[in-house]
Amino acid sequence: MTKPEDFPVFLKGIHIQGFKSFADSVKLELGQGLSVIVGPNGSGKSNVADAVRWVLGEQSAKSLRGSKMEDIIFSGSTQRRPVGMAEVSLIFDNTTGIFPLDFREVTITRRVYRDGDGQYLINKAACRLRDIQELFMDTGAGKEGFSIIGQGRVEEILTLKSEERRSLIEEAAGITKYRSRKREALKRLDATTLNLQRIDDIIQEIEGQLTPLAAQAQVAEQSLALSNEQKRIEIQAVVLDISEVKQKLSKAAQDLEILQASVMETQASLGLKETQNLKLKDELQQIDDEIQQKQERVFQAEQALNSLKHDQNLRQERFNYFDEQTASLTQEILGDEGKISHLQERIKTLVAKQAVLKHTVEESQMKVNAQEQRLAEIRENTLAKDIERLKTDLFQALTEQANWSNELTGTRHTLASLEQQVLQIEQEQEIKDKEHKSLVETGNSQENELLQLVGQAQVTEKEESKLKLELDKLKALRQEKGLALQKQKTLTDQSRARLHALQSLEDSLEGYQRGVREVMLAKKKGVKDCLGLCGTVVDLITVEEKYELAVETALGAGMQNVIAEDEQSAKKAIAYLKMHQLGRVTFLPLDVIQGYRMSVNQAVERDSGYIGLAVDLVTYTKSYRPAMEFLLGRIVVVTDMEAATRIARASGYKLRIVTLEGDQVYPGGSISGGSIQRKGGNLLARSREIETLRVGLAKLEKDLAQKEQECLANDKRQRELQENIEITGLKLRNERELQVKLRALHENVLSQIRRLAGDLLGLSLRHGETAEQKNELLIRLASLTERMEAAEKTSVHLREEFNLRESEAKTVAEEIESYVEKLTQDKIQLAKWEQELTQCMDQLVQERKGIRESELNLTEKKRKKVSIEQNRRNVEEELESLSRQLVDHAKVQEGQQYDLMQSRQSREGLSGRVVEFEQEINTLRQGAHTFEQRLHAHEIRVVRWETECEAGLNRLAEEFSLTWEEGMLYQTEEERAVLWKRVQDIKRQIEELGPINQAAIEEYPKILKRREFMLAQQNDLVEANQTLRQLISELDKTMSERFIESFNAVNKAFQEVFKELFDGGHAELQLVDPELILETGVEIIAQPPGKRPQLLSLLSGGERALTAIAILFALLRVKPSPFCILDEIEASLDDANVQRFAQYIHRLSGSTQFIVVSHRKGTMESADVLYGITMEESGVSKLLSVKLDGRQETVGIA
Repeated sequence: MTKPEDFPVFLKGIHIQGFKSFADSVKLELGQGLSVIVGPNGSGKSNVADAVRWVLGEQSAKSLRGSKMEDIIFSGSTQRRPVGMAEVSLIFDNTTGIFPLDFREVTITRRVYRDGDGQYLINKAACRLRDIQELFMDTGAGKEGFSIIGQGRVEEILTLKSEERRSLIEEAAGITKYRSRKREALKRLDATTLNLQRIDDIIQEIEGQLTPLAAQAQVAEQSLALSNEQKRIEIQAVVLDISEVKQKLSKAAQDLEILQASVMETQASLGLKETQNLKLKDELQQIDDEIQQKQERVFQAEQALNSLKHDQNLRQERFNYFDEQTASLTQEILGDEGKISHLQERIKTLVAKQAVLKHTVEESQMKVNAQEQRLAEIRENTLAKDIERLKTDLFQALTEQANWSNELTGTRHTLASLEQQVLQIEQEQEIKDKEHKSLVETGNSQENELLQLVGQAQVTEKEESKLKLELDKLKALRQEKGLALQKQKTLTDQSRARLHALQSLEDSLEGYQRGVREVMLAKKKGVKDCLGLCGTVVDLITVEEKYELAVETALGAGMQNVIAEDEQSAKKAIAYLKMHQLGRVTFLPLDVIQGYRMSVNQAVERDSGYIGLAVDLVTYTKSYRPAMEFLLGRIVVVTDMEAATRIARASGYKLRIVTLEGDQVYPGGSISGGSIQRKGGNLLARSREIETLRVGLAKLEKDLAQKEQECLANDKRQRELQENIEITGLKLRNERELQVKLRALHENVLSQIRRLAGDLLGLSLRHGETAEQKNELLIRLASLTERMEAAEKTSVHLREEFNLRESEAKTVAEEIESYVEKLTQDKIQLAKWEQELTQCMDQLVQERKGIRESELNLTEKKRKKVSIEQNRRNVEEELESLSRQLVDHAKVQEGQQYDLMQSRQSREGLSGRVVEFEQEINTLRQGAHTFEQRLHAHEIRVVRWETECEAGLNRLAEEFSLTWEEGMLYQTEEERAVLWKRVQDIKRQIEELGPINQAAIEEYPKILKRREFMLAQQNDLVEANQTLRQLISELDKTMSERFIESFNAVNKAFQEVFKELFDGGHAELQLVDPELILETGVEIIAQPPGKRPQLLSLLSGGERALTAIAILFALLRVKPSPFCILDEIEASLDDANVQRFAQYIHRLSGSTQFIVVSHRKGTMESADVLYGITMEESGVSKLLSVKLDGRQETVGIA
């Protein structure tokens, strides 16, 4: 037999800290032999197997019996806080060099933190999970092999289908990596097939491009002829457009005058209405002030009225209280009078009883006396007389003793009863006194709280009125600010619309000649040929408004000249225009342009109408001076035509003169002048107006924002006030409801106080009576005790003397014994009657005393009732006075409220008129706004039409090199739609020709070369496809061979293990479909001893479990592991099978190190070392180790 010290040791220790239930650091030092971990259910013993699985790289929280990875960290218990980290280390023996590391001992560690960060370490050096996986390759250990067989592995084998069961054989055969390579090869094959399809599509596309390239050159000539025809028709269309626009401009001038008149008329009406409305608002404000004053007076009257009502309520409460007190005392007086009457009747009964008892006692005494006289006659001798005397004395002594004893016993009972009554009364007094004091304190507190609530409600009501008044003022102010805001918005919208329209024209360079527009747009886009341009003349100068018309006239078409940095830049721009056929432009190169500034003689300068040279009236950058002097240096600007003709004559008609109104006198004497329709369409005025509108719009928007903020602040304050009013109203309702509740509670407390006061008074009287009775009984008890003791001594002495005499006079005694006995009974009866008479007399005394006390109490209550009735009358007088005051105040308040209502009605009428006026004003404003919008829209249309007209003329000049007169020669009777339809037809024909590609000759060889490249790529992909298919075929062959080889080995091992575990029988594995090696399922056929062969599913529960364990051991034999952890896999076996299981793994432990988690006795008995897992502390696992060597047991705590 193999000794434990001969067993191999691969896994030397397991160190766990913070993992699941192992809160503290725990270390399992694994030695030689079979190690078994035991413990009760829920103690955490299976957590050891989970810890080993986790440190070997398990990534699934479900496999570790958790929902997320954070669950493996100790989460705390009732006595411990959670920890922030879990760490597990496995310590391996590497003396045999199983690991390719130069260490005799290798420690694998994994730790994880609660924030999700984690680490892997090999001998405390950080590493990757892949490093650990590679370290365990070819060792037979690791989480993927059979190193750890968990609780569910046996059940898994039992429930697997035959097709799924083949995975066990594959795992043992090690063909998983081949399946992985096959999946990778299939993916690559799919990708290669997809790429091949894409290459085919590209080749087809290239081949489709080759043929069209040859035909594209033929299309160019057809395209040129169609373009010339298109140009002629477009000239006709442009001329027609210009004619139509000129007609529109003529009619628009008339419409513009009508709209301007409508706007002025509407604005005048609006001003009148607004003035009238302001007067009404002033009147409305005066009424609001009056209403506010009247509201304050009404509020003050209401406060005074509420104060009087409060005083009336308090007096009424006192009146009601006195009423209740009077009623209560009346009831008590009636009760006391009834009690006195009852006691008097009781006394009468007792007096009658006393008389009867006295008569009975007298008769009994007479009878006893007669009997004694008769007895005396019988006794003749001295002895007899002595004996008789002694008997008599003894009888009297005994009778007296019995009487005193009876009375003493009765007195003691009465005294005990009185003491109990006194104790009960005192206890009840103490309870009721405490309750009375508590209720009095509660009543006082409630009364104070009630007074405080009344005052607080008055304050809240005043605050609510104040808030409502402020809200009304804010609403009126908001209405005024809303009107001002609407007006401001209208002005802002008008300015913004005007600016937007002008800015749109400016951005799109409307009004500029086509060539100018195209080169400036090209410069903005960064076209290289146009980057040397500085800008148009009109963009580079600024002019005062009063000189705009004069400068514009002086410049003429020169406004749209473009200033270039140098001659080369101008040439590039011209080449760009020509290449793209974009029209013509006049350029002013700064490096070659020759500016000239003429000198004006003194006579001209001294003329009153002389203003200056045009170049001096514009502002520009100094670098542009040559261009500006070239355009404006020879032109004189004067005030009017008179000054112009006068200066022209003085200069001999050698100057070009321009007036401020745009009239001109040319050298030589020609004059140009007349009216000019500008309407904002000129470029200088447009730039100035844009700048003016920007500044004005900024101010308008600022004012608008300020007014909006004021309105928003007003709205916000209104919302706050409304919320405060609601809160105050709710607070007031709550306070009033609380008053009602508190008054009800206070009334209840006062009623209880009155009831308790009566109870305490009754208890006090009862206590005094009972105490007095107790004192009397104590005195009588002392007297009776003395008498009892004396009677006892007397009876003892007489009995002794009687006994002496009795021996001498037995005969005499016998004769008179019967008579004496009868006499004795009569005397005893007499004593009883006397005692009953005494008790009756005592009761009579007590009843008379009770009558005296009740009469005293009745007198006191009647006196108190008289006092309360006087107070009640006083309060009633106060109530009458307050009622009169309330009537007077109510009349005053009613008059004030009526006055306030009249003012409010006046305000409503006036407010209605204001609303009507404001509605009319809003209608007029809307009408004015509509007219202004129409006017503005009309002006924009006029500007647009003027721009369109100018653009059409510029297009004729620049694009077609025609004047308007020359363009008129192209006039046609055809309609514009027909012309444009013909243009569209030509464009469609050009489009049908397709794109004109002059570079087709160069493109063709490139596409051809690309086609050859794609064909080469296609061949490479076809070869790769074939190679991958061959690789997949080889992998299938290798997997088939290894599967058959592994299947045979596992089948053989399974047969051997089955016989060992079942002590006989037969079992084997069978392939479901041997023809399909890579897909076939695996069936398990088992024949336990004494039974026929059958499928695994048909075996009994214990046989199925042991068969599954046999399969696991067979797999472990084929693919051995240096160590193996078995987690309760024998749990479902019966005791006999557990013994076989334990003996088997003990034999296997000679080649494999086994660590078994179990709670079965047979497994524990076969262990060399036992590790116990307990939970001495709730939720925290603790480790105990027990080493079993047959001679002694050592227990240690880890």
